[in-house]
Amino acid sequence: MSKTTLTQFTPSRRTVLAGLAASPFALAAGSHFAMAQPTSGTLSIAVLDWAETGIKPVFAAYEAARPGVKIDYSLLPGDYQGIRQTLLSRRLANKLPDITYLADILATQLANAEVTADMRPFLTSGGPIGMTSLAKPFLDQYLVTSGPNKDGIFGLPIGADTVVLYYNKKHFDDAGIPYPNDDWTFEKQIEVATQLTQKSGTTTTRYGLAASVPWHATYVPGIEAFGDTLLDENNMYKLQTEAAIKVFTMYWDQVKAGVIASTPQQTQLGGGFQAFGAGTVSMLQSVRALTPLIRSVTTDDWDVALEPKINGVRKTGMGSIAQSITTSGQANNKDLCYDYLNWFYSEDGGMKILAAGYGTVPPVEALYESPIWTALPGPPYDNRVFAESIQYGAMNPTSIPADVQAVVDTELTKAEEAVTLNNVPVADALKAAEAVINEAMARVLAAGG
Repeated sequence: MSKTTLTQFTPSRRTVLAGLAASPFALAAGSHFAMAQPTSGTLSIAVLDWAETGIKPVFAAYEAARPGVKIDYSLLPGDYQGIRQTLLSRRLANKLPDITYLADILATQLANAEVTADMRPFLTSGGPIGMTSLAKPFLDQYLVTSGPNKDGIFGLPIGADTVVLYYNKKHFDDAGIPYPNDDWTFEKQIEVATQLTQKSGTTTTRYGLAASVPWHATYVPGIEAFGDTLLDENNMYKLQTEAAIKVFTMYWDQVKAGVIASTPQQTQLGGGFQAFGAGTVSMLQSVRALTPLIRSVTTDDWDVALEPKINGVRKTGMGSIAQSITTSGQANNKDLCYDYLNWFYSEDGGMKILAAGYGTVPPVEALYESPIWTALPGPPYDNRVFAESIQYGAMNPTSIPADVQAVVDTELTKAEEAVTLNNVPVADALKAAEAVINEAMARVLAAGG
């Protein structure tokens, strides 16, 4: 996937790491300490560059908990193509780290290239983190569904997130409009967004809603809400279906009306979080990872709500980054890898440290109400939104190769510009995008990608 798309999901490459870890059972404080702990050794970990700031305190805490153990970390580029190229090069040079970060869309490719190891041995090793520990919607993003590694799990989610609705409470109060609630529909959202939009002549000075439409976390849940899928049985894109046309039309109509701030308009305003913080948008569709930035720039009071229903169905976008033991780590440093991962996903280990920065909600059934994140001072106040939205997650198909996703992002951005700036019919713009995307899909699949 392109850097643009990755940074849409992770709005700042210096934001606190948006890790979400899950377990259906309560991990007793210190329960992992019952296992044999390493007293020496070095663990090498490759980290996405934008995650460095947030993860360094985690590394320091692990070293403090394991005197004699050192973490040697290196940085990976923050874009999907850079991640892939760097790890493939390190694999060829026999210089893989013990653990590497990766993105959901790279799981199959890195597994087939023998960069990452199947995580099932770790998940069945008897430690506190097992096969049923991590939230299934996110873990499934790393389940390989075909080929030589079919049914293997090649990543453990740490940066998963679901899209929620951020809203400016002052704007609602000033307009005398009740806050968003669980009964909201897309139509109600647009009705309110229209009321909150402010214009000077034909120029919008305050948008009612900011939404990035050519982002899989926007269009995939919409298409599923209308009862369809993004891909057909041959893994080709279906952008000329009634569902696809409806979804893109309902968003792009409001971009043309000046009610929704599209990605380019958000960029002109300094980015979605800056626009929300400055009060130039009243509502923003985004993820928990954005919370630290919103808290840092927003003076008005604000909160979050579930994404509204579309076609009577609630679906919300989701995605993740992950960490995985590499083939080298599994062969040469397994015990230390296992210990670190068990510690990392515990309530009193890595999860507690990451959650303290507001950027992470551990989507753990036992931790949905854990004070490590629910007791943080608001805003946001309605923290159950972040946990509850997980059950409505609609993920981008894991079968999409990273090279194709880059084409998808480019072509859908072109389609948006054609529709909103040049009044090209939505169906025509999507037809043109589909042709280029499927040409790329056929080419990559034919090459074995």
